[in-house]
Order: sequence, then structure tokens, then C-alpha cells
Amino acid sequence: MPDQRATTALESPPPAIADGPAAARGPGVVPTVVLLLAWVLALYFPTTLSMVSIWYRSETFVHGFVVFPIFLYLLWRQRDELAAIEAAPCLPALLGIAGAGGVWLIGERVSAAVVSQLAMIAMIPFAVWAVLGTRVATALGIPLAFLFFAVPFGEFLIPRMMDWTADFTVTAIRLSGVPIYREGNYFQIPTGRWSVVEACSGFRYLIASFMVGCLYAYLSYRSPLRRVAFAAVSLIVPIFANWLRAYMTVMIGHVFGNNAADGMAHIVYGWVFFGVVMALLFWIGSRWREDDTPIEGSSTAPPSAPRASLDSTRRWPVLLAVVVLSAIWPLMQTPLAQAPRGGMLELGRIADQNGWVGIAGQSSAWRPDLSGATFELTQIFVKDGSAVTLHVAIYRDQTREAKAITSTNQLVREGNNTWKQVGAGTASAVIDGLQFSARTAEIADSRQRLAVWQWFWVNGRETSSEFLAKLYQALSVLRGHGDAVAWIVVYTPTEVGTSTASAVLQRFTGDMRGAIDAALRKAVAQ
Repeated sequence: MPDQRATTALESPPPAIADGPAAARGPGVVPTVVLLLAWVLALYFPTTLSMVSIWYRSETFVHGFVVFPIFLYLLWRQRDELAAIEAAPCLPALLGIAGAGGVWLIGERVSAAVVSQLAMIAMIPFAVWAVLGTRVATALGIPLAFLFFAVPFGEFLIPRMMDWTADFTVTAIRLSGVPIYREGNYFQIPTGRWSVVEACSGFRYLIASFMVGCLYAYLSYRSPLRRVAFAAVSLIVPIFANWLRAYMTVMIGHVFGNNAADGMAHIVYGWVFFGVVMALLFWIGSRWREDDTPIEGSSTAPPSAPRASLDSTRRWPVLLAVVVLSAIWPLMQTPLAQAPRGGMLELGRIADQNGWVGIAGQSSAWRPDLSGATFELTQIFVKDGSAVTLHVAIYRDQTREAKAITSTNQLVREGNNTWKQVGAGTASAVIDGLQFSARTAEIADSRQRLAVWQWFWVNGRETSSEFLAKLYQALSVLRGHGDAVAWIVVYTPTEVGTSTASAVLQRFTGDMRGAIDAALRKAVAQ
């Protein structure tokens, strides 16, 4: 008769062998990710608060309030899959944390809030990758990427999207047989005057659609190709939907009276139309929805398998390195932020040069809509019967409330009830053997029109690009030359014709750049 005890021993499953004592086991993957997320957001609290403040005051970015809750849901949804992954630290990811911290510091020094916010969010995936390893970071790749929707980003697209909306609307109205006259983003039809303003750009719809589309694609599809395709469609459809919305709004006003498309009716109609379009998009997408089940061959372990957890002996050194590398940058920012400011900045009178002579008086009541400048100067120059006004605004020791490059600093703000920008473009010329470019605009009120050229001056470098101006500012700060940035605006009346006015501005710019540069260098050196 066989030994019953031996049979029992053979039939019983062997106990799971732990890698070490229970005390040496660290927390699971999900709690570790949540702690890393909370650590970064708390450590960079001023940057976190700057994002939240934008969510609160801007309807365009109000979706930011749901980004972190959605991320936590996606994390919890994958808890079983993550629990079966053996977490192993990845030391090279520490370089990503250091790099993101450096970018955050540069963003703070040049008062580029979006750079600081993007860098802070980038630290979270790098921290997860460093502490939990490549397999966990890969499994959480899309949820971690989803965190970047929390950053209020993309406003630089608004002017271009406004132009696209105006182009489509005007073309569609003409094809509908309605006479239309256009000046920039303002146009007149027999029944009224219309304009494409910032709210009509469709950027608000674009951001909301893309975020929801990416989330839907992740939850509904397994194929990477289908996910990318649906996300791309959710990015394209709202652009065309907004064009149709703008056209239909004007036509409703034309047919039924402007009161039918003004004010709240305009807004409600826009969102209803957008909602119908997006509902149709998701309905079509649902026809190809893949079954929401784990992918075959995934790392999810059977229920009887032991759950993986973190080995404290390997986790703590890397976790400590993450804490140190992420905490060092705010500590470095504190003494920099409290550094003494330079002396009183004052820009002296720009010297006469190449026949251009400064005169007293005022050529126009218009001034660029700028705020927070350290010093501003306006001068009028004449030569051969042509008059050009020069306006220079210098920004130094910039803060988030007073900086040169921001959406609130414009040639003409949207809320300006006196002056309108009825044209925009760029001008390129070879001056002194070097390529030069400027942003151009046509500014008008009820009595006068002005041709305008504008560019930025940053530590002797000139550019018409806001992006390059920020880059030059960062390089200047890193080289210890300060953060001074100047707006340079020149303008002249267009009574002699737009092409002639542009030629006058080009001649003035070529003749006076040297004097302007010398005056600015002297001013920022004070």
C-alpha cells in the first residue's frame, strides 16, 4: 500500500518561491506609478499650478481637468497586466530625467511656461521608466503619452487656422452666389459684416476632438494601425467641421437675419453642430471596433501565477536617484530667480543715419498692443518726403506676467475696437548682404491705413519668428548675456500705395538697422 503522505505531497502544488523575505518586497507597479506622478506634480507645484490656472480661465484647455483622472483610470484598468510584469530598473532613463529637468530650468529662465510644463510632464514617463523598467514603460506607453494633453499647448496654430477658416468661408460663400468683399479676416456681404476671430479658428474643437479621439482609439482598437488612423481622423475632421460651421453660420445670418447667428445662438449652434459631427465620427469608428479583450500573447499571467512586485534592494537606489535628479532643478532655479536685477534700463534716442532724420511729432495714434515692457521708445524719421515711425519695446528680467513673447502681445489685439489688422504676411530681403525677414501687416481704422513691419531683436540677433526668438533668448541666458528681447516695429501710411509703402519700410530698415542695433546693445548693457 503506497504511503498516503507521499501521495499527498506529490499532488500538492509547490509553494511559490519568493525572491526574498517579505520585508524586502516593494509596493506594486500601480502604487509606484501613482507615487511618482504625485511626486513630480508636487515638486514642481508652481508649474502644475500654472497649468491649472490656464485650465480654469480658458475654455479651450478646460479638458485639462480630466487628463489626470483619465490616466489613473487607464492605469487601474491595466493593473492585472502590470502586476504580472517583472519590474526591473532602467538606469539610462535617468538621463531623460536630467535632460527634462534642464529643459524645465531653461523654460523658467526665459519665462516660457509651455516649455516648463512640457518638461515637467516628460519627467513622469522617464521616472516610471527608470524605476520600473522598459517592459512597464512600454505597457504604459499610451497612458503616459496621454498625460501631455494636460499641457495647454498649440495656440501658435490659431492665426493659421483663422486664415484657413476665412479662406474656406469666403470661397464657399462666393460659390453660393453671394457677393463678398474681403480684407484679411474681415468680409462684407450684402446683409452684414463678418469677421473670423480667435473663437472661430476651430482650435478649441480640434484639441477636444483629438484628445477624445486618442482615448477612444486606445480603448476601442488593438491594432496600432487602426489606432493611428482613428486618431488622425479625429484630428482632421474637426478642422473641416469648423469650416462648415463658419460657412453655415454666415449663411444662416444671411438668409434668416443676423440675429439668428449672433451671440449665444452662434455659440450654441457651433457646439451642437460640432457635437453632431463628432457623434457621427465615433459611430462610424464603432463599426470597426475590435473586441476589448487582452491581446493574444500578452504578458498577463494566469490567475494561479504569483504576482510580480518590486525588489526593494534594486528599487530604492534608483528611486533615490530619481528623487535627487528631479529635485535638483527647482533648487537651482531659486537662486537664479532671486538674482539681483540689472540697473535701470533706458533706450536713448536712435541716431540719424543714412539720410533719415528724426523729427518731433506724432504720425499716427496707433501703437502696438504690448504690455509689461521694461522701456518703450517711439520716434519718427523722414527722408525724401517719406515718413516712418519706429517703435521699440524692450523686455528685460522677464517674468510670466511681463514677457516679450506671449499671446497677449500683438500688433492689434482681438478686443481692440478702434484698430483692425486687415492683412498679414512676411517680407524677405537681402540687406547688407544678409537675408532679413519681417512679419508684415496692414493696420486700419476708420480714417487711416498703415503698412507695418515687425521683428525681434535678441542679443544682436534678428528674427521674425517667435520660436527662434525664444531659442535665441535661451541661448543668451545660457551664455550669461541676459534675457533682453526687443520688439521692433516700423510703419508708414499707405496713401502712396501698399507696394510703395513696403518699399519705404524696406529702405528704412536697411538704412537704420545699424543705428537701432547700436542703441539696443548700449541699453541692455546698462
